[in-house]
Amino acid sequence: MIPVLSAFPWLAAASLASGVVSLGFMRYLWPYRDRLGGRFFLATIGCEALWSLSYGLALFVFDPALREAFEVPIWTAINFIGVFFLAFALEYTGRGHLLRSKAMGSVVALQVLHTLLVVTNPLHRIAWSDYAVEPTYGLATVVYAHQPWLFVNAAGFILMIAVASFLLADTVFSYGPLYRTQAAAIAVSPIFPGVPFLLWLAEVGATPPLNLTPLLFPVHLAFDMYAFFSRDMFEMVPAARRVADRAAIDNLGSAVVIVDSGRRIIECNDEAGRLLGTARSDALGRRLETHLDDVDLDGDNEPITRRRAGGKRTYAVATSPLTDATGAAVGDTIVFQDITEERRREQRLAVLNRVLRHNLRNDLNVVSGYLEMAEARVDDEDVRRMLDVAAENTAGVVELGEKARYIERALDAGVDDPDPVELRPLLEEITEGLSETEPDAGGRSETEPAAEITVDVDDDVTVRAAPSLLEAVFENLLENAIEHDPSETPTVTVRTAEDEAEPGFLAVEVADDGPGIPEHELAVLDETGETALEHGSGLGLWIVTWGVDSLGGAVDFEVGASGTNVVLRLPTASETAGSRGDGVAERDNP
Repeated sequence: MIPVLSAFPWLAAASLASGVVSLGFMRYLWPYRDRLGGRFFLATIGCEALWSLSYGLALFVFDPALREAFEVPIWTAINFIGVFFLAFALEYTGRGHLLRSKAMGSVVALQVLHTLLVVTNPLHRIAWSDYAVEPTYGLATVVYAHQPWLFVNAAGFILMIAVASFLLADTVFSYGPLYRTQAAAIAVSPIFPGVPFLLWLAEVGATPPLNLTPLLFPVHLAFDMYAFFSRDMFEMVPAARRVADRAAIDNLGSAVVIVDSGRRIIECNDEAGRLLGTARSDALGRRLETHLDDVDLDGDNEPITRRRAGGKRTYAVATSPLTDATGAAVGDTIVFQDITEERRREQRLAVLNRVLRHNLRNDLNVVSGYLEMAEARVDDEDVRRMLDVAAENTAGVVELGEKARYIERALDAGVDDPDPVELRPLLEEITEGLSETEPDAGGRSETEPAAEITVDVDDDVTVRAAPSLLEAVFENLLENAIEHDPSETPTVTVRTAEDEAEPGFLAVEVADDGPGIPEHELAVLDETGETALEHGSGLGLWIVTWGVDSLGGAVDFEVGASGTNVVLRLPTASETAGSRGDGVAERDNP
């Protein structure tokens, strides 16, 4: 040993410096004491400070009795470092509920017992014996015989540190890069002071009396500081992710069952327990077939029906495989969505739709026939006019029913995969029929043109859509513009609007010079239903809004003094509606 170094109390100075660094770190951590894990992490660093400062001061005390008294704060710090670090790991990783468990209470009680035995060791010598001061490098190092209880004490301390490090390491592997760096830094940091402590406990080394553990605390703190200052240790807490994962299952509203590769239930929520007909805790560990033998994890599943309190319920079944980081299959997630009310509504609507459409059409056709016969046999002009009005209204209702059937078919076609559709030929085909003469259309004579429609769209303009649904949208939009224009020759222009376009979408503007769509009819399109006092006069605007939405686009209505401008945004790229841009996806209709 170099004389200068042997004369200088470097071990004591390093231990005291380590304590000062720990206290300084605690000062920076203090504002974060109320964060998840913050108070326990502070307590852990506090115990390290107590250990380092007590050991550093003890090295200057050569009186055996007083020197032995310094073992009390040293071992108190050792005993409770493990407790606080374990508590930190539990709360930091989202397992805070375990802090109030009987197991954690037993751990704390055991460490209190260890501390009491250390305090009273001079009376019974259970922890150590033959305590003596043996100066080393001019410092009051000690030697004593390690009794079995001391190893039990140390083993508990090491075990708690190991469990806490495992919990943090589990965060590294479970939650990906979001929490990986800070959790890894904190999990690895106990290794550096842990190794010299084990060497001291096993009395390995050239100078067994020297316990170098406090000297390695700065290395341990360096990792902790890195996690705190560089990785936002208390800003991104894994507990939030763990709680979110649990809440995502519990609050989903649907039954969720997770099975391993052996088809054993390893997780489920309370809703799944009600579906399975057993408590959640009783379902865990059982094979899926015990409760659900009609679920195929490898294929498509038809809806299943189960009887529960309150009646029969129907569930749609969706399965998805679970894979680990290497891509290997480790299990499956099964989601059971209660579609009972949806099925009932669909069934009721189907029955009402079929009955009303069929019976209404047949009965009204009979009424229309009798009205024609009655009109032919009546000479009174007033009665004839009344019969004409009745016949006209009857024909309008029949036409409305047919239009509803047409809308249903068009919307059903819209669920198919979209195809590239050349827009100009489609528009020209629609406008050709609408521009021809129509007898008694809006008061216009048979010899006058029904409308003047201009198509200003390039030949190469293509959108992706179901052709029949796209045709229905434009046909109803143009019909609406013509029918509600009282002028002799309504004028409608269809053109592309480059300034209204968005990435991946084509903007098409339909402008007319009519009186404009009434405000109450546009307002209805925003509502979930129609009321008796405020309703639309027909189905044309509904198919425009429903149709464009089904195509994955958006529609805006602008009514001014010179007429109505309707801007349609239709997808041009291969992506479907689910991948459209945010600007269109969040646009309200109208």
